Amino acid sequence: TMKDLKKNTWEECFFEMKVLLRELYEEFSFVQEKLSENEKIQYNKILSKAEDAEYGKSLKNLTNYLYRYYQKEVVVLIDEYDNPLIAANRKGYYKEAINFFRDFLSSTLKTNSYLKTGILTGIVQVAKEGIFSGLNNVITYNILGNDFETFFGLSEEEVENSLKYFELEYEIEEVKKWYDGYKFGNSEVYNPWSIINYLRTKELQAYWVNTSDNALIYDNLKNSTVDVFNNLQTLFEGKEIKKEISPFFTFEELSKFDGIWQLMVYNGYLKISKKLSNDEYMIKIPNYEIQTFFKKGFIDKFLVSGNYFNPMMDALLDGDIEEFERRLQNIFLVNTSFYDLKGEKVYHSLFLGMLIWLRDKYEVKSNGERGHGRYDAMLIPLDKIKPAYIFEFKVSKTIKGLTAKAEEALEQIKEKQYDAGLKEKGISKIYRIGIAFKGKNVKVKYEII
Repeated sequence: TMKDLKKNTWEECFFEMKVLLRELYEEFSFVQEKLSENEKIQYNKILSKAEDAEYGKSLKNLTNYLYRYYQKEVVVLIDEYDNPLIAANRKGYYKEAINFFRDFLSSTLKTNSYLKTGILTGIVQVAKEGIFSGLNNVITYNILGNDFETFFGLSEEEVENSLKYFELEYEIEEVKKWYDGYKFGNSEVYNPWSIINYLRTKELQAYWVNTSDNALIYDNLKNSTVDVFNNLQTLFEGKEIKKEISPFFTFEELSKFDGIWQLMVYNGYLKISKKLSNDEYMIKIPNYEIQTFFKKGFIDKFLVSGNYFNPMMDALLDGDIEEFERRLQNIFLVNTSFYDLKGEKVYHSLFLGMLIWLRDKYEVKSNGERGHGRYDAMLIPLDKIKPAYIFEFKVSKTIKGLTAKAEEALEQIKEKQYDAGLKEKGISKIYRIGIAFKGKNVKVKYEII
C-alpha cells in the first residue's frame, strides 16, 4: 500500500519507498534459500537500503523470487498506487516521481512471466503519463461502469438488514438522508465506512469526510474561476449541474478548471445523478454528510476560518449589524485568501459561505427577480418568526467612497423594492443591508422595516 507516500520532496518520498520495499523484502526473506549468491547480494541491498540497489526493478524481482519458491505465478495487489503521484503533482517533484514509478510499475506488470495478475486501486487513472504504455490486457473498473457497481458500497437492502439487526430500523429515513445518494453504474449505494460507524455509535454525524485528504481539491478551488463559484452555488442550493466526467481523468486535466468536478466525483464529494450522452453527466451533492463537509471544511479551508466566519454569521442572525460589520472587516484584515478574491469573487465567496452555513435555517437565494430588479442575495427564514435579510453588494473605486457606495446599495434595495411580497409571507421583520468593498476595507449600511 502506498497510502503513506505523501511527502514534500522527492528525496523524502524515495526514502519512504525504500523503507516500504525493505519491509516487503523482510516479509519474504525466506525466499533467499532459492536464490543465487548474486541474487542474495541484490536482495540484501534492498534490506539495507543501499544506494545502488535495484529499486526500479525490485517488485518484479520479488515476483521472480516468489515464483521460484512456490512454483506458482504471483498475484500483485497495490493499493492507492496513485497516492505518491498526487503528492508529487502538488509538491512540484512530479517529473522525478513519474520517472521512478513508470519503471517500478511497468517492469512488474508488463511482460512479466512470473505474474498471474496485477490489481491496482486508486482515485485517478494515471494513463496519459505513460506508466502503463504498451501494457496489454488492462481492464479498468471505475464508478462510471456497471462492473462491480455494488462493490463500491453497501446496497439499500444490506443497510436495511443491518439497521434491523441492531434494532435501528426506525432511523432508516435519517440514515438515507445522511449516507445514501451514491450511484455507481446503475446501482444506488451507501458509504460503508459511515454506515459501520453509525451502527457502532448510533449517532448521525460525518464520519467518512474526516478520513480523506482533501488537499488536491482545495488547491484547485483556490485557483478556480467565477464560473466555478456559480456552479458551486447551484450545488449548494441542492440542484444539479451538467459536466463532462471522463473515465480517463488524469493529472493533465487538473490544470483545466473542469478538473475540479472530476476530482470531486472520483473522491465521492459529488454523485452522478444521470448520464446524458458519452461522457456528459448531471452531478449533485449526494447526501447530508457531504453537506457537512462543505459547511465545515469548505468554509475553514477555502473561504475563511470558521473561527471568524461563524461569529460573524451569529451576529447577523442576532440582528447586531454593527458587530456583523466589525467581524466582516476583521476577516478582510486577517485572512489573506479572502482578500485575494478580487471584485466579483469577494461577493461570491461571502455568499457561498452564507449559503452553506445557513441552509438549515434559511432559504438562501441570489440574483433573483423581485420588485423592479434583481437583488444580489436574500435570506428567507424557514421559520417566519425570524427576520429576512436582503443584500446588495457594491465595489468602490476608492476607500473614501465606501460609505457612499454602501448607501447607494441600500437605496437600490428600497427603490427596486426587493422586499416586495415578504411581509405577505408572514415575515414581520426585514433587514435591508448594503455592503461596499474596496481592497481590505468594507462598509455596511442597513435599515429595518
